[in-house]
Amino acid sequence: MIQRLCRHVFSPSVRRAFPPATLQAITEAIAAGEQRHGGQVMFAVEADLPLAALWHKVTPRQAAEHAFARLRTWDTTHNNGVLIYLLLADHAIEIVADRGLHGRVSPAQWQRVC
Repeated sequence: MIQRLCRHVFSPSVRRAFPPATLQAITEAIAAGEQRHGGQVMFAVEADLPLAALWHKVTPRQAAEHAFARLRTWDTTHNNGVLIYLLLADHAIEIVADRGLHGRVSPAQWQRVC
């Protein structure tokens, strides 16, 4: 618990880890990918979690699911929203896909994407 707390308190800023040119490249890659498939992809990065979330032992997956809802990634015509979520302090990548994609992409395929 102490180790995780320290990682979150001293995590690098998102701007330092992802400068504007990098974010622009990610945006362009997502747009190019969306031309080849029907999914609607959103990319979200958080440097750390609030202390209350750490106290309640929120996992990166739970944080990603919360971000999915908070960012309204689910709000697509065909229920095909996908959130690629990075939590820098935990070195975690999570992919949360809307219900329209269940059964179309296996957990193993999402793992390979990560």
